[in-house]
Amino acid sequence: MLDQNSELFQLLKKMVSFDSTDGHEAPISLFLTQYAQKMGMDLVCQQEALPGLNNVIAVKKFGHGGKTVITNSHMDVVPPADGWKTNPYDLVIEGSRAYGRGSTDAKGPLACLTYAIKRVIEHPEGVNGTIVYTAVVDEESHSSGARKLVEHPLVRGDYCIVGEPTCSRVATSHNGSLRPVIVCEGVSAHASNPELGISAIRMAAYFSGLIDELASEIRTIVHPATGRPSISVTMIRGGVQENVIPDRCELVVDRRMVPGEKEAELKARFEELCRRTEERFPGGKAYVDHYLVTTGPAAETDENDPLVKTAFAAAEAATGEKQTPFGLTCNTDMNHFVGKGIPTVIIGPGTITVAHKPNEYVELEQLEKTCAVDEAVIRALLK
Repeated sequence: MLDQNSELFQLLKKMVSFDSTDGHEAPISLFLTQYAQKMGMDLVCQQEALPGLNNVIAVKKFGHGGKTVITNSHMDVVPPADGWKTNPYDLVIEGSRAYGRGSTDAKGPLACLTYAIKRVIEHPEGVNGTIVYTAVVDEESHSSGARKLVEHPLVRGDYCIVGEPTCSRVATSHNGSLRPVIVCEGVSAHASNPELGISAIRMAAYFSGLIDELASEIRTIVHPATGRPSISVTMIRGGVQENVIPDRCELVVDRRMVPGEKEAELKARFEELCRRTEERFPGGKAYVDHYLVTTGPAAETDENDPLVKTAFAAAEAATGEKQTPFGLTCNTDMNHFVGKGIPTVIIGPGTITVAHKPNEYVELEQLEKTCAVDEAVIRALLK
């Protein structure tokens, strides 16, 4: 089993030591840029994604011609919050697990991809093609890094592997999200004469009831790999004073999408709910003010795609475990590559169920297994 003296563990330990919460990714970006240079990439550069925050891009060519594989994961993590039993920025082993912020989401997956590429560079026998290694900022907030990355001329490929926790399996899909900000506008009045006004809070409550109806309706939708979609009102703001009928109220709705659902159709449904609210409260207005930036829509690569077939076969050969299509209920940056027409799979150690929580951990066996799977898949795609 992997131990604390192994090169992979020490790489991950160094990555975890960086406090790369939102807006603080610069030091780890520089470290990975230098690491890519040391491990023998042909071309290494940084791409500014946000002011002062850079993505990492590195290219390595083998042989002549061949396919191109992009690898990608993110450098940022969510804040550790309270409840940690260990220092969240010091990767420590307890039993068969390594504890640390990002050990699973997603420095563990990124470390495995990085070290797998290093192995391929050190032992290039039978490899023909190109690896484009990338690491991005801001995945946990708005995916600004990935949105910028896919516009770079070096980030062109036939396949992509995204590093996120999949318990070392090959995932072929993930859910997405859409978050409208709904505004209800009524008419203010003195609270002693409510009939003279239109309460924007009552309008918002009615709209919330329509969301509950929609939640029951979409429960009938089931994606075979990623499960059911969901919808919830997650934020509400309204009212100016305790004795005034409010004339404005805002709601934020969180809509989780499964692959196959169309963003345009979901947006049209929100418009319909706004119209129904206006009909219920004549003289009031309800509308979608704007959509919050999210990681993006759902994404999927067909199980019959050559990438999936090759990745499944390579993973099975590396681990002896049967691969079947499955997906993640959370969002990932996979959708940005799929949106550019690049078939993509997701591979990584650990489980999403411990991500973003205190005492986040990754199984040491999972790190070792994922690195083997990553290397096997890359070699099979560049055979």
